[in-house]
Amino acid sequence: MKLGLINLAAVLAALVLGGVLSAGGAALESRPSASEGERSIADVGGHEVAVRRYARIASASTIADQVLAEIAEPSRVVAIAAHTRRIARTPWRYEGKAEVPRLDDREELLALDPDLVLASGFADPGQVARLRRAGLTVFDLGPMHGVESLLEDIRTLGALIDEPERGERFAVQFERRLRHVSAGLAGQERVGGLSVGAFGDQLYGGARGTSYADILEAAGVVDVASAAGIEGWPAYRIEQLLELDPTWIVTPAERASALCRHPGLDHLSACREDRVVRVPANVITDPGLGLLEAAEAVHAPIYALADLGARAPAAQRHVVGLGAHLSGEHSRRPFRSHVPRPLFRHRARFAHRQMPRYQLL
Repeated sequence: MKLGLINLAAVLAALVLGGVLSAGGAALESRPSASEGERSIADVGGHEVAVRRYARIASASTIADQVLAEIAEPSRVVAIAAHTRRIARTPWRYEGKAEVPRLDDREELLALDPDLVLASGFADPGQVARLRRAGLTVFDLGPMHGVESLLEDIRTLGALIDEPERGERFAVQFERRLRHVSAGLAGQERVGGLSVGAFGDQLYGGARGTSYADILEAAGVVDVASAAGIEGWPAYRIEQLLELDPTWIVTPAERASALCRHPGLDHLSACREDRVVRVPANVITDPGLGLLEAAEAVHAPIYALADLGARAPAAQRHVVGLGAHLSGEHSRRPFRSHVPRPLFRHRARFAHRQMPRYQLL
């Protein structure tokens, strides 16, 4: 029950639901996921899991951790994904929580005594099956494909833990805030941009169907890669990027200096004129609630400077990148046209989701 994000996107692990060891530490006696007549929800693999007010949730998913922090009482979550603590901008929310070990470490998971384990991203179906055979209740949210799947995850988690109103309210609120980022651009032409990062000799990006593309769209930026028919997490060739020649480039801040020094990329107008938006890696690579912060971080410098240029005398107009001074010989390229379309479309997606995804770390 998911609606059909990014980014190298991201690095989501799996979660598992708990059981009780039988005497002598033997294997757990398997419990049915849902009793007859009990409401249930099918996960990404079609496994039915009962709708209950779970009180000992262990999560191996950064997405689930973020969402549960918004819609569930803290006491109902006993463990979070280790990666969640590393990327959290508000780590105090997870103070005192245990960390979910590797999914292949059954004994450590059983020691947490969870009544629900949540998995997502790259969870190994074999490991999930073995955990279920051990008596754990596991719900696999599946891979992320941007905002559409995030909104569905929020609603799915709310329904699963028997808090559907909270889930729906938070999903509506989050989507409204995301739309609000570029709401002031109504009627304006929108600048073209592209998300790409340099990793050694490789250039990776995110296009249609990823959180990176959704970040650009929410920020009011036309994703030139998606417009050119590119999908997923491409490994770019220099020639491709030179042909796309985006007005703006969005890249992880920690790797920004390496990008425009990459052989050949100094010919990109965005590199020549310092139109590079640098977003902290733990923000831009977050395929969960960090999408909102990332969209704001992309929108602000691009359109603040564009508006400044529009109000200045023609002879003084120029656009520069983050960290540069509003002076110099930078020239302003015309905005690319943008055909408005619905920001996010909801559709059933659990039955037909593609696994390949990429997230910059």
